[in-house]
Amino acid sequence: MEHSAKILLADDSHAIRFLVSEILTNAGFQVVQAQDGQEAIEKTYKENPDLLILDYEMPKKTGFEVVKEVRSRTGYLHTPIIIFTAVTDKSTKLEGLGLDIDDYLTKPADEDEIVARVKLLLKRSQQKMDSNPLTHLPGNPSIQARVEREINTKNPFAVLYCDLNNFKSFNDKYGFDAGDHVLRTTADIITQSARLDPHSFVGHIGGDDFIVVCAFEQAEPIAKEIARRIDEVAPTFYSEEDRKQGFMLSTNRKGEPEKFPFLAMGIGIVHNTKRPLTSFAMVSSIGSELKCLAKQHEKGSFYAIDRRS
Repeated sequence: MEHSAKILLADDSHAIRFLVSEILTNAGFQVVQAQDGQEAIEKTYKENPDLLILDYEMPKKTGFEVVKEVRSRTGYLHTPIIIFTAVTDKSTKLEGLGLDIDDYLTKPADEDEIVARVKLLLKRSQQKMDSNPLTHLPGNPSIQARVEREINTKNPFAVLYCDLNNFKSFNDKYGFDAGDHVLRTTADIITQSARLDPHSFVGHIGGDDFIVVCAFEQAEPIAKEIARRIDEVAPTFYSEEDRKQGFMLSTNRKGEPEKFPFLAMGIGIVHNTKRPLTSFAMVSSIGSELKCLAKQHEKGSFYAIDRRS
């Protein structure tokens, strides 16, 4: 990972940006530069860097303020962050550790130290992260751990299994770049909708399958919000011709031409309020069944909730 890793470097000093960028580029990294805290936040979300190096004191937003903003998004909970600073007092470092900052570089730092620290953090990150490289959402090990944690607490909870309808046919016609754009947008919609429960968890199972773990009482509101947003944005993914005719003409799995409706979301909601959930395998099995039921809905996004006892 380290030699193809993308690093965001934010510092209001042009000289420091030039020097550190040259060091990192010579070491084989891609470098994205920002000259203030606000630009650092914007470029983080746009470029999805593998590691952030932030100056402690910057215009518009300080390094710590950038960290608070970035860490508030699920997709960046595990992104390694280094604070670059001339400030060495203990209280400042303790504050940074409370914000989940991974390391400090004290100005002036030499070339070998910068490269060594970056490589070490990227190596650790790769080992501990199971996140999806496209959406940066947690993957299957984290998903299973969170669901099992909820099972063990025995509090009322729900798991939403989310799957895009007609994604394969869309990908076949519009290509992988367009498909990746759809998946990133879908991840953002699900993450934003899940904020109806501030303690929710969002994961990316793989492909066009996503998961939300939340309090039971927020499950249906979150599902409705996801469905509304997906249906609202879906037409924008298509060409003007397809939008006008209201469907997409593509080939089915047999290679035959077929009319496909616009992308929509099928959601299966599993919960433990009517019967106990005893394992992750049980949750997955029920979720898949309900998701398939929701996907049979002919037009637009739809959710199916388990009402059996």
